[in-house]
Amino acid sequence: MSEALTILSRLMETIQDRAQKRPEGSYTTKLIEGGAARIGKKVIEEAAEVVEAAAESGEEGKQHFTYEVGDLLYHVMVMMAWRGVTLDDVAAELGRREGIGGLVEKAQRTQTNDETT
Repeated sequence: MSEALTILSRLMETIQDRAQKRPEGSYTTKLIEGGAARIGKKVIEEAAEVVEAAAESGEEGKQHFTYEVGDLLYHVMVMMAWRGVTLDDVAAELGRREGIGGLVEKAQRTQTNDETT
């Protein structure tokens, strides 16, 4: 496993542990207890900050962007833990999509949704 994947896996394990044990004084605990609304608010806020930072130029802009992506990933991972979704679940979904063009995949989802309604 690459170092990046090891770090993400360790972070997810920590988040899942805190989601289960809910230690007092933990920011993750506060988010988990706030549910989808509280976590979602942070995900939206961090996503906006990622977009803003992406437009910044130079090495400083790149560093700021990287920092904000880290914040966004953390908050998305908290939402995943709250929903009981693992990195393996997401990897399996991405693997399912591998080799399928984005427009084709979207059309398949739309068709499936139309069939179920």
